[in-house]
Amino acid sequence: MNLKHWCELDELIYISGTDEEYKQYAGLNYDEKLIEQLAELKISNSKIFINFFPRPRPLLIGTIEDIAYSRTKKLELELHNERNTKITSSRYVFRDSPVNWSTWRQFNSLEKEHKNRKDVFDEFIEKTKYIAPIIENRFSTIKQVYKEENKDRKDEKETINNSIKLDPLSAYLEHENISCKKLVEFIKSIGQKAKKPFKDALTDIGKTILGKEPEYYDDFYYFRNKVYSDIDSNFLAIDPLGEVKNVLTSMEFDLSRIHFDTEDRKDKYPSPICFFVKIRDDIRILYKKESPYFDLQACFHETGHAMHASSVDATNEYWDKYRIPMGIAEIFSTFLERLTKNTTYIQSLPLATKDQSIIDKLISRTRFMELFFVTFYTANSLMKLEYWMENLSIDQACKLYSRLIKEYTGFEVPGEYWLLHHILPQSIMYVPSYLLAAVRATELDNYMKNRFGEEWWREKEAGKDLREIMKPGAKIDLSIFSNLDSNIFLREITQ
Repeated sequence: MNLKHWCELDELIYISGTDEEYKQYAGLNYDEKLIEQLAELKISNSKIFINFFPRPRPLLIGTIEDIAYSRTKKLELELHNERNTKITSSRYVFRDSPVNWSTWRQFNSLEKEHKNRKDVFDEFIEKTKYIAPIIENRFSTIKQVYKEENKDRKDEKETINNSIKLDPLSAYLEHENISCKKLVEFIKSIGQKAKKPFKDALTDIGKTILGKEPEYYDDFYYFRNKVYSDIDSNFLAIDPLGEVKNVLTSMEFDLSRIHFDTEDRKDKYPSPICFFVKIRDDIRILYKKESPYFDLQACFHETGHAMHASSVDATNEYWDKYRIPMGIAEIFSTFLERLTKNTTYIQSLPLATKDQSIIDKLISRTRFMELFFVTFYTANSLMKLEYWMENLSIDQACKLYSRLIKEYTGFEVPGEYWLLHHILPQSIMYVPSYLLAAVRATELDNYMKNRFGEEWWREKEAGKDLREIMKPGAKIDLSIFSNLDSNIFLREITQ
């Protein structure tokens, strides 16, 4: 077997596994045994690479991560099932079924009584006892995988040429091409600058939108729907999918490889999500409605992922197609989502009213939500970094999380809340990548405006330029548009 044959086999295993996991997240019938057996195949194939191929380095990092995730696939499936069967309300229903982890956000979006939302929140926090041991076991196993693979390898000339020496955090950092020190400084800096403006705005927004002081159960995901409730009616007539398709079509993107699933199923994943089943030929988006304006944002964000994946050059090396760093993967989704916060673009939509005061209110609320996002994801990121650096237990992580959320958002949130998040208990890291991408997406937006004008999304040449930037996959040249200057982004959301 040569490297080309290994890559072809690995891609087949990846496509098969991702196809089945897509069905799982979509709330469709899926085969757990097949997912588990494909995970075993992934482990075997990854071991072949580690034992017989000294390079490329991105595949070495990726195969160890694949072993870690595949070794814990049964625990991941157990977590998925327990969240939807044990994290359920004993008193409240959503569409004739008890509110569960997957329908919680939709319930919160529609529920008028604050006490009812608090009851569900408190009960879900109490029921994290069912999933905490699974999460702890899974992350402990992931640590052990990295420990087992933490060794030196020699080539046929007996010279050490590919030292692994990785752990879950160092592998993430190397893939993102950033040092731990620089990442921590970046996160703390952006969080510190955002927390005072956020806290200053929170009370007024809470009283205006909620009619009360915001409390611990009024979380980020509740606010991202509720904060637009008094202007949502202006977006009722807008078809999010139609709008985002119009934007991409005007820039001559090929949408034929992108499938959109908007059906509302009980066990469908609560967050919008995009699956790169086969880059670049089979890209699938899942989302279910929460509220009119958020649906527009979500659709643009996930379609940004699809725009990216479908633009990667088919002739790229396998690892440059499938080993895209998370901090790059989130740039183009965040970038396209920014259109839904652009005054000029919003004015072009078929709104119920073109009243400038409504648009001004929308932009003001989106800036508030950006501040909420920065403070919330600062706490998320710092907790996860320290979790791996200090080898924390789940209980220690919960205590740390409560302290960090208090520090950056001001909310006294039970630390177990992170166990209910959709990313924190699933991924090794990921969350800091959202902050990196938010800054880079702002820089990309400025780059596009400078080249193609304020309404760049109407220009065919803008689409061509974007495709050229995205074409290299993992090897995109960030220096074309980004210096990772957080001040540009911060000025935008704190003014």
